[in-house]
Amino acid sequence: MSRTQIDADPRLPLTLRNGSATFLIALASLMMANLAPFIITALGSLGFDPVASGNILTWALLASAVVGLGTGRIASGRLRRPLAITGLIVAVVAFGAAALVPSSTVIVTGLIVGGAGVGAAISTSGAAIAALRNPNRISATSGLVNRALITVILAVIPLIGITQGSVFGTLALISLVGLALAVWLPNAPEHAAPVDVTQSLQIAEPRRITLAGVAILFLFPIWGTSEDAIWTMAPVLGDALAIGEQSLGFTLSLSAAGGILGMLIAAVIGNRFGRAWPLTIALAIGGVLKIWTGLTADPTTFAVLIIAVSSIYAFAFALFIATAAGLDARGRWSGPLLGAYLVGSSFAPLIGGVLIEGLGIGPFTLITGIVSFVVILPMVFVARVSTGAERALARSAARAAEPVH
Repeated sequence: MSRTQIDADPRLPLTLRNGSATFLIALASLMMANLAPFIITALGSLGFDPVASGNILTWALLASAVVGLGTGRIASGRLRRPLAITGLIVAVVAFGAAALVPSSTVIVTGLIVGGAGVGAAISTSGAAIAALRNPNRISATSGLVNRALITVILAVIPLIGITQGSVFGTLALISLVGLALAVWLPNAPEHAAPVDVTQSLQIAEPRRITLAGVAILFLFPIWGTSEDAIWTMAPVLGDALAIGEQSLGFTLSLSAAGGILGMLIAAVIGNRFGRAWPLTIALAIGGVLKIWTGLTADPTTFAVLIIAVSSIYAFAFALFIATAAGLDARGRWSGPLLGAYLVGSSFAPLIGGVLIEGLGIGPFTLITGIVSFVVILPMVFVARVSTGAERALARSAARAAEPVH
């Protein structure tokens, strides 16, 4: 007798169902970070000063980060779908209350509890990406969907008005959409661990995979903090150049559109050039662009730079996710990765505000740019291990499927 030959890649093929669930839940998970400038503006209109608004957003993002990290192990197992459903129910109720109840206490509590709710979902979407074939292309496609929808949302909200109802209501609505799709989240493939590692793939030995996984959980949030500090402080940088609210909103919308271009390029490239070289180039260019934003005094140049920074950021973001997903098809590292990212992102408004106030805009952007250069070398190691782990997984799966007589 013989067993039926299976595809060398044990990950699941992308379908409309598992793709829409993975991508929309990822969107719901990161919506607070994407709407950070509008959340701060909405809180300001409710009487919170800039420092208080930044602190509230920081605590809400930190709640997402802590829950995302804490549920990473669960998300890589059989309880992935129930975890996503539970978290999104909490998010819908909490964000809905923040949008509808005119009470400062309810608004603050709703944002923080809602952040914790999407934190549970964030680990499930990250782990689900690892279950699908071609992590480079899947992570880029997820980001492409995210950016396309964010572009529309960032353009529409200022037209409606940046208010309690429009901003917090958007958070509740997107969480509701993710909840409706959660039953389609892909589970981990049956053969998920690259157990058959040969000497030719020594780069992907289990010890190196673990080291690479731990490293990316540290590197990603450090880099993410530098990127999100620029994004969340965009209104402050714009004010320094006398850019109005509507003009800034238009620039941020175009920035999201630039992110679409970055994700599209990552999706088209796929695994063609690996991960190490594309990451190196993206991080270097991104570092230069971030530094430049603090040196220009021209509003138009600033707008172009913000759009360019967002484009490069999106490309690199997709590669970070793909790198973690490539390490383990169960999502052992990609599951908690977005939670780790939000640890840094949650402090971005606070860090950005402190640096600008204490050092000025130029030194602030210089520091954020230097961060991109610092993470290049360790990320090259992690990317090489990730690519090796994928090859080891495919090889072990192929051998497991060889005919048995």
